[in-house]
Amino acid sequence: MEQPNRIINVAGDYVQSKHVDYEINNVEAGGIGIQFVSNPKTTTTTATVRLRTPKLQTATFTYRYWQKSTMPITQLYQCLLQAKWIAADTNPDDFLAIFSGADSTTRVKWVGKPSYLYGLIRRAVEQELISIPANAKLWQIVESHFVDSNSRSFHNFHKQKESKTAIPTIETMLKILQPSA
Repeated sequence: MEQPNRIINVAGDYVQSKHVDYEINNVEAGGIGIQFVSNPKTTTTTATVRLRTPKLQTATFTYRYWQKSTMPITQLYQCLLQAKWIAADTNPDDFLAIFSGADSTTRVKWVGKPSYLYGLIRRAVEQELISIPANAKLWQIVESHFVDSNSRSFHNFHKQKESKTAIPTIETMLKILQPSA
């Protein structure tokens, strides 16, 4: 007489049998270890995939008119909160630190589309409202001080495209950073 298929309940899922093609193992510093299991009793082959992690910068942007007043950066912060482009729990001092020109390790959670951040920073640099230190790279500063909505670092920001629909909003925000006559 045949035995009925045995059903096992694992975390709410019904499982009749377990088959593992790839098992993650042997994680090395700076990479992900993957172990391909051909026959678990005989041979295994290990391959390591290295992910390039950008070096985090403590360098920050310098707001051109920082010495006159930090109020425009505070107003930009408020606009970004209202637009829901930065997280609601963002500390204003952390945001200000990114545009102070002083070294900082602060990070701000960007919850808007990455293309909005790209457009905002690119246009602010083009209009010379913010500058970068001579020894730093523009997108490396962005990747070092802004994280996505899941608190993960942005990567390859230099490959971003600007959102055409956000340009009017970005231009309005950048007018806040212009000194009044």
